[in-house]
Amino acid sequence: METQTNDILQHLKDGRRLTQKEAINNYGAYRLSGIIYRLRQQGYEIDSIPVEVPTRYKKQNGETKMAQIVEYKLRMDIIDNVRKFIENVKQT
Repeated sequence: METQTNDILQHLKDGRRLTQKEAINNYGAYRLSGIIYRLRQQGYEIDSIPVEVPTRYKKQNGETKMAQIVEYKLRMDIIDNVRKFIENVKQT
């Protein structure tokens, strides 16, 4: 059975980053931080990368206001090490 957690984990394993907005749009996941928390509890090393993005609002001087969001990214060195380990186990 496909779950939001499995879909999001696969997204991260594919080497892609994920924001809350993308999680809502692509997976219907409104609590991405909770899913990331559970994945971290399972041992996945996931980085939180702060990113500044423009908003639709303007400052008094006319410049676009910025907001800070978080992108999540799975540390791929861990995945590569797991893959190598599995390959070694299969060969023995």
